[in-house]
Amino acid sequence: MMMQEMQDNQPVNGESEPSHSGRTHIPEQVEVISDNISKMYNQFKDSEQYEEIQNKALKLKEYIKENPVPSVLYSLGAGFILGLLLHRKR
Repeated sequence: MMMQEMQDNQPVNGESEPSHSGRTHIPEQVEVISDNISKMYNQFKDSEQYEEIQNKALKLKEYIKENPVPSVLYSLGAGFILGLLLHRKR
């Protein structure tokens, strides 16, 4: 049975102190991970690869606007093939 605390923060199970294993460390760990992810994203955003991806995405949008029917057919074909492959693995 899990330990339950009453409203005055005294444990019900007769233990002298409530167990808070890891509660204070979780927000610190999340903050550290968040900072690391932010730093890595900013480094990536400043890289040449990010600019290349942005340019290719812009070209893709232009292609889709200029050729909507083939774009939809490509998407349907890719979805159909992916569906077949995933269905066979089950």
